[in-house]
Amino acid sequence: MRRMGFALATILGSLAIVPAANAAVMADVADAGIGTNVGMNFNSIPASTNANAQSPIVIGDWTFTNSTQPVQVNVDGSSNGAQPFGTSGNYLSVLGSGSEDVSFSARSSFSFFWGSIDDFNTLVVHTLGGANYTFTGTTIAAQFAAEGVKANGCQNLTDCNRYFTFTADPGEQITGFSMSSSSNSFEITNISAVPEPTTWAMMILGFLGLGFLGYRKSAKSSTNAFRIA
Repeated sequence: MRRMGFALATILGSLAIVPAANAAVMADVADAGIGTNVGMNFNSIPASTNANAQSPIVIGDWTFTNSTQPVQVNVDGSSNGAQPFGTSGNYLSVLGSGSEDVSFSARSSFSFFWGSIDDFNTLVVHTLGGANYTFTGTTIAAQFAAEGVKANGCQNLTDCNRYFTFTADPGEQITGFSMSSSSNSFEITNISAVPEPTTWAMMILGFLGLGFLGYRKSAKSSTNAFRIA
């Protein structure tokens, strides 16, 4: 039994997250027109009848919490948001002066489709190590200018409507992000709301570990109860 417990602890220890001292989060962009039909949209959430979306919103293992209104769940175009070009279904819009906090199980990367990218959109990625990394529409457009990315809010061009992936350096994990916009709007859809295989493995091993500890406790109690002095 002790050997089994030691082996399980060793496996869990090998999967433990140890933040790196110089960890960082990097952005990557898919080619134009890619990512318009992947991930999960907001169809499970009714479109808002006003600019105040319900809170929290849970999709997969992602939880969206309204930090500052107004935030809206839209379908098609409206005066408060534009359907991310090439996508379909409900999407989330963080309107001017609004902000939204998103949390999920720790992972090495996450992705979403960013619609009508504007220079006044701001994304702050949060990590398990406590560091935050900020990306604005302006910095994203500058970083990926060679790929044709722009941040002028264009609604009917792939230039301002692209699928992004944000990845942490080895040794670091991402736990969520915050979205804000000083004007209408910051739109996202097609989120990667399914945990990574390594996250599933850690969760399963965690449950196995709890079950094993419970079994040992139960076995020890039974032994003590019937021990002959």
